[in-house]
Amino acid sequence: MKRLMGLAAAGLLAAGVANAGTLTVANSDITLYGGVSAGYQYLTSDLTAGGTFTANDYFSVNNFIIGLKKDADANSPIGFNAAFGNFTVPTVFARNSVVNAALLNTGNFVPWLAYVTIAPVEGLSVDAGLLWNKFGEAPITILNSHINRGILFTGHPVLYAGARVNYDAGVAKVYVGYNQGGGLRQGSGTFDYGISDAIEAGVMSDLGAAKVGLHVYDESQGRNIYVLCAKTDLGAAKVGVEFDYTTLDDAAKPAGGDDSAYGVALNIDPVVSNTVSVPIRIEYVDNKSSNVYLTGQDTTYSVTITPTYKPTGNTFVRAEIAYTAADQEIFNDAGSSKDNRTYLGFEAGFLF
Repeated sequence: MKRLMGLAAAGLLAAGVANAGTLTVANSDITLYGGVSAGYQYLTSDLTAGGTFTANDYFSVNNFIIGLKKDADANSPIGFNAAFGNFTVPTVFARNSVVNAALLNTGNFVPWLAYVTIAPVEGLSVDAGLLWNKFGEAPITILNSHINRGILFTGHPVLYAGARVNYDAGVAKVYVGYNQGGGLRQGSGTFDYGISDAIEAGVMSDLGAAKVGLHVYDESQGRNIYVLCAKTDLGAAKVGVEFDYTTLDDAAKPAGGDDSAYGVALNIDPVVSNTVSVPIRIEYVDNKSSNVYLTGQDTTYSVTITPTYKPTGNTFVRAEIAYTAADQEIFNDAGSSKDNRTYLGFEAGFLF
């Protein structure tokens, strides 16, 4: 489940994997992993698509995930990775209930990741099953540096059933994949496209000074997404940048609307100590009138700051403040339209 080039730092995931248990089943070692987190959210307003906004605060169970994993290697060329659970997907625009109504529904306890890996030779592997996309933030809160998903997340596919070929050439890692749509943020919901199939490809390389990734995701009669990622460790802080450019095929273009949009995210993760960090995410998008992002028309920016404390290797507590401002009055506060939204939240979690 580890994100290869996602800009959201996966330090919480790394801690969870490091503390994961091992089960021996039928002469095979299988890793058990997962996590539970809960939190409190306070909002000044919410996306108008959610109706009249009246409740400013609420408690939530953000994640309950249980996973099993067996790596494929030379001695056992077939492995698997499967994770069951339910999770919330709050964004800097809207609480989870609004996102589920408009974009994706993640409330059922079902497999959200489930694939078999075949590794016939060194460096080459094939994953087939339910896959996550290879760029941007992970869908599950505990794998990201922030409680809320950012603006760019709302313009990405999330997960889908398909196949992906991966090859590690040493100087670079490459992948190509194919799916037939119908996954999260692909084929259902107000802002999704009923595509018939999609292809993906990417290359990632460690250039020494920075790790760089280039990803392409092309849907039939839908979105054509081009993503450039780069991240580096400056010692005092980890810094990452993501640039997205999306074009729309004619079938997905809104009537009278634009056929392209772009966005950029800057992630800065200063390490205060071994147990304290203060990740910062700054985003800017120009949605024009394309409906690619969940922002309304024209430009939007957002700033998210999430002080995090890890008392042990597999536990964390964090607070978060996020401010989002849009060109349009896309937010609602007790019947009044607003062009901005402030979020205050808290989350505590345990990883295993």
